[in-house]
Amino acid sequence: MDRMLEIIDLLTKIAERSALLRHGDSVVLDGLNLAEVHCIDQIGVTDHANVTKIADAMRLTRGAISKITKKLLAKDLIESYQRPGNNKEIYFRLTRGGRQIFEEHRICHAKSRQDKLAVLAGYSADEQSVILKFLQDILRLKDIETGA
Repeated sequence: MDRMLEIIDLLTKIAERSALLRHGDSVVLDGLNLAEVHCIDQIGVTDHANVTKIADAMRLTRGAISKITKKLLAKDLIESYQRPGNNKEIYFRLTRGGRQIFEEHRICHAKSRQDKLAVLAGYSADEQSVILKFLQDILRLKDIETGA
């Protein structure tokens, strides 16, 4: 039971730190908060990114994305455009500065992934299977709690 409580406590600490980063205004790259960086990332990977597509992908409201994109437009990290024949919808693409942030963010994620792979390499295949099953079960529980 002590080990189970220790695991739950560690998961709680990890979740709290993730929530602080995800929702906080801490500066992570070139004066941007994490939501802005993730919005840049989403624009970088989405064809004809608009507020709705970005909001759905980031699981944020359209209003929140509108605020973020206004900040990114003001910082000249993204630009807006309209497609021919559709004057209603506004789309976004990265500027040169936005592309640099996008690439930096990708490099950070690749390094983080390598660090985690190095930790997992210390576990046997059987242990990794147990870890995987556990994390899938926790994610499923979270999806049930949030209705996702």
